[in-house]
Amino acid sequence: MPLFQHGELQVDCEVAGDGPPVILVHSSAGSNRQWRKLSALLAGRCRVLAPNLRGCGGSTPWTAARRQTLADAAQVVMALCASLDGPIRLVGHSWGGAVALWAARALGPRVSHLALHEPMLAGLLHAHEDPTAGDVVALHADVRRHGAAGDWLALGRRFTDYFNGDGSWDASTPERREAIAAALPPNVHEWQACAQPMRADSFDGIAARCLLLRGPQSPRALRAMTELLRQHFAHWRLEDLPEGGHMAPLTHAEVFNRRVVDFLELPVPTRVPVPMNA
Repeated sequence: MPLFQHGELQVDCEVAGDGPPVILVHSSAGSNRQWRKLSALLAGRCRVLAPNLRGCGGSTPWTAARRQTLADAAQVVMALCASLDGPIRLVGHSWGGAVALWAARALGPRVSHLALHEPMLAGLLHAHEDPTAGDVVALHADVRRHGAAGDWLALGRRFTDYFNGDGSWDASTPERREAIAAALPPNVHEWQACAQPMRADSFDGIAARCLLLRGPQSPRALRAMTELLRQHFAHWRLEDLPEGGHMAPLTHAEVFNRRVVDFLELPVPTRVPVPMNA
């Protein structure tokens, strides 16, 4: 994959197509590979950039002694945007949705469209004293405990069953479990960022049109985070997908991708798509 260097930050990023830029920001314990199907739909209409976030793939990991912040995580997106002309469209899922939100606030009018599936912002629940906050407090405690012990398989079980539903870990193949465990170390730092108390007005300044997507089978805390954003930004569009949960961008990709493509209002293709890098 192409490597982008921005100061001391290195970002590996899949790039395809030509036209208005669209940046796709992946979820925790994943990589930019989650966007392959969406990228294939978009590549004939725009320039698709799908970076790996900090600690994923070849992107620079977080190594500072202090807690990571959303601003730190968003440097990956900001580094790509430094060389892009607007308008820029951002798409984010879960932790990637939180990163995209912060980048959109920082970029202001340079971002025209922002499509998010259940941004992972545990700190919203704390700051707004939402009754579901206890759910994510318990999850964060397990992230800290298993992360400190380096027990990534135990964290993989907790993580997978919470976000995908009870029994999902046991239903996974051994190869899938190992892959999830290997991708989890950055998650400890990501929780440091997303669990810091923050109110919805922390994102005031976003000028983009925004689509919030939500799955009917998602954990109640994730649905509550999305609802808190919608309550503060009443002009943002909220849509409940017909089925699926927090991982709907992967498990129900056809429906999710079509909603996103329609929302982004991209031009009709005028050239042959350039395939994503292998």
